Amino acid sequence: MKKIALLISCLFLLLMGACANTPEKTKTTTIHISAAASLKDTMDDVKPLFEKAYPSIKLSFDFGGSGQIRERVESGAPIDGVLLASKKDADTLSKQKLAENTKEFAGNDLVLIEPKNANQKDGLSLEQLLDNADKIAIGDPESVPAGAYAKQTLKNLNLYNSEKAKLVLATDVRQVLSYVEAGNADAGFVYQTDAILSKKVQVKAKIDARLHDPIAYYSAQVTDSEKKEPTTTFLDFMNKSEAQKILEKYGFKAAD
Repeated sequence: MKKIALLISCLFLLLMGACANTPEKTKTTTIHISAAASLKDTMDDVKPLFEKAYPSIKLSFDFGGSGQIRERVESGAPIDGVLLASKKDADTLSKQKLAENTKEFAGNDLVLIEPKNANQKDGLSLEQLLDNADKIAIGDPESVPAGAYAKQTLKNLNLYNSEKAKLVLATDVRQVLSYVEAGNADAGFVYQTDAILSKKVQVKAKIDARLHDPIAYYSAQVTDSEKKEPTTTFLDFMNKSEAQKILEKYGFKAAD
């Protein structure tokens, strides 16, 4: 009996030792980030890089027009941080005290694209390209920054009234890209970063930056978030060299 008791004691001590040496699982916190649609591919690369550097934080994304994201924050949607392609929307949230710690992290260019198989001559002016198009896709200027920049461009060229009837409005800049890819629009205004992702479109004109407001991307912490510390860690990461290299790879410009 003494031998059995001793054996049981030894087994118990071994089990206790094994449990003591078992590493505890890292507790993780998931934060929800709403990002401009033009950042989709970039975030696909940023996510694993960030989560490897910060294993206790997991990222969950949704994508859309910056105006749509602003409206969702205003309605109290469960969002911890935002990445917006619009200073206007970022400022609106800040003024309403719905977002804080706004920071610019990237820039972009606006271009006019056409389907790859379009047979327009090279060297045509923007005015001629638009005049030759029957349908021109742009993001809805009320909610899509790229659409607002496109509208400003047309107005500054005194072309908005003459081209307005041709405009096909999209819910975000990626939908503009899909319209042109499918041939449902003869031309479309998108960001340079969207155009270079597609093999089905060609850039016909780079829009003069003086024709519209500066294109910049802003990060901001949602004020009511209960996960401010991990969210701040991620938003700060967007200005670090690792994330900036990914943004550069996808054609984004460095923040001014």
